[in-house]
Amino acid sequence: MNVTITDAAVQKFRSYVVPEGAVYRLGTIFSGGCSYVYNFDLAVDFPKEGDKPFEDNGLTIYLDPLTIKHINEDLKFDYVQGKGFRLIGPSEIYSFHLEVKQKANKG
Repeated sequence: MNVTITDAAVQKFRSYVVPEGAVYRLGTIFSGGCSYVYNFDLAVDFPKEGDKPFEDNGLTIYLDPLTIKHINEDLKFDYVQGKGFRLIGPSEIYSFHLEVKQKANKG
């Protein structure tokens, strides 16, 4: 799996405060009954067991094991002003209008 981070995404990521020990992290949240629905969770958070770091364009993003298993192909992070982050694969757009949540609290 390869991760690409566009210049626009890097610029936006760098605008967030990242406490010491925290990272940019993409997780997947599954829900549903008869069929699965998944949502992506993009956050400044502390890395979790099993997370894997991916570096591109001078920035590192950690992906959780479920995200890696679910996507299992190339992934591009992009940012569009006023529309948020987009997660783009070779054959589909996985998510758009993503905003970074602050989950890592100082102290």
